Amino acid sequence: MKNLIIIILLFCLSACAELNLANHLTKKIIMSNKEEKITKDENNNKELIKPYYKVGNPYYINGIKYVPKEVSSYYEEGIASWYGPKFDGKLTANGEIFNQYDITAAHKTLPLPSLVKVTNLENNRSITLRINDRGPFVGDRIIDLSYKSAQILGVINKGTARVSVELIEYGKHLLNYSKEKQIVQKQNNKLHFLQVGVFKDPNNADRLSEKLRKTLYLEHKVMINTLSINDETLYIVKIGPIRDSEKALYVQRKLKKDEILTKLVIE
Repeated sequence: MKNLIIIILLFCLSACAELNLANHLTKKIIMSNKEEKITKDENNNKELIKPYYKVGNPYYINGIKYVPKEVSSYYEEGIASWYGPKFDGKLTANGEIFNQYDITAAHKTLPLPSLVKVTNLENNRSITLRINDRGPFVGDRIIDLSYKSAQILGVINKGTARVSVELIEYGKHLLNYSKEKQIVQKQNNKLHFLQVGVFKDPNNADRLSEKLRKTLYLEHKVMINTLSINDETLYIVKIGPIRDSEKALYVQRKLKKDEILTKLVIE
């Protein structure tokens, strides 16, 4: 009788072990299939959001027709606005993921992506940025800046600013454009600038540029260029362009008498 009970118990234990093993194997297969599905879904999503070069067909927004096209040159002055948090992480018009902290912008008709120089005509700050989205479609606005671009140009607090937009280049190669990459423009006639200061605080750059604009003997434009290095933005106050090196040195000497030291830069 004892032997019979022992045999029954052993049979039950064996059956439980087999059941647990089967259960474990079933879970493993299910998890493996799920992981494979997730991997496939992720890969499919990556392909779906793969950015691409785009010009696009004519389209209508609020009854107004817009005609995207490739152009040999483009320059326009008008109102800039900015967009950020509500669109962060969403797709742009050419399949990129919008990041409000990237130096980008939206434009109604330029090819995507395009590289443009934007200058805030109210404070003379300028920046080179990449167009990767469509817009803005409000009033007479000509460009919609990302939060970071607007911050650098000094547009955040006011919300809008009068700017100029000048096309540098466009094409598929700009899909991999890095914000740290510097654009070097070759010019037959070299231009001379007097670099007055480099600041981390944009307010200091604004104050110095305003002081220089009130200097009566300065006949040249005072501007603030921006440079992004390792996610840090520098504000460079410059006077120019000055085509004649002798003239540049003359202005440099006059500024030195007023205790304003400058550095001659040739671009």
